[in-house]
Amino acid sequence: MAARRGVTRDRVVHAALEVLDEVGNIDAVRPSMVAARLGIRSQSLYAHVDGVNGLRRMLALQSLAYLADAVTGAAVGRSGPDAVDAVVRAHLGFAMAWPGRFSAAIHPPGDDPDLLAAVERVGSPLQTVLEMLGLDADERVHWTRLQLSLVWGFATLWRDGRLTLAPPPESTIDHLVAALLARLGPSPAPGASR
Repeated sequence: MAARRGVTRDRVVHAALEVLDEVGNIDAVRPSMVAARLGIRSQSLYAHVDGVNGLRRMLALQSLAYLADAVTGAAVGRSGPDAVDAVVRAHLGFAMAWPGRFSAAIHPPGDDPDLLAAVERVGSPLQTVLEMLGLDADERVHWTRLQLSLVWGFATLWRDGRLTLAPPPESTIDHLVAALLARLGPSPAPGASR
């Protein structure tokens, strides 16, 4: 089916990102919503994306590109714990400013080579620093999962207005980052007491 005149892939991406930003979660974005934003029928959208999965893949790739730019920019000129601090704060900042895009960036890549490359680009600055700090491959995976869980959880609680006790939630960010940085030091074996 031919695409409607004036509706380009770039316009589809832009409209899809607008919808994602409004709904705040990739799972809530539907092709019909994007088509409505563009003023076209849903069927016409399929000239640009392959259904809901194609739409989510497109949003994941675009969101991963934005997140990669944020974390790479944060890491430039830094090393060691300072670089880790900057990357974690960039992740948190992105997740809190763009919750929908962050949810899209957490899209499991499966065996899609483009998504795998995009995920690797996001993770590369942090993985490089963690390796230079002496963390082996398993420790880097555990540390990255811990960091992702912390960012996702805090950003979700913040977005949903569930952090209501004083002091303000912004003041907790330093504590979260400090807790993660503390994990870069020697840690006991799983199950051992500290």
